[in-house]
Amino acid sequence: MPTPKDLIAVHVPTSDLGDYNITQTGWYAVDDGDRVVLGPFDSLAQCDRAIRDRLEATRNLPPRG
Repeated sequence: MPTPKDLIAVHVPTSDLGDYNITQTGWYAVDDGDRVVLGPFDSLAQCDRAIRDRLEATRNLPPRG
């Protein structure tokens, strides 16, 4: 798993699906390059939880080398 960048939760409505190259509306975790990393989720709370879990999992990985 690559080192995570900053992730933020974003709600993507139907009108913005093409901007993120996705086909379903919902909450997504988006990195600082506007690339969808996780999702879709039904709620902001689910998305935030997934972001925290992802960051925690990557913190516990051994260093690459």
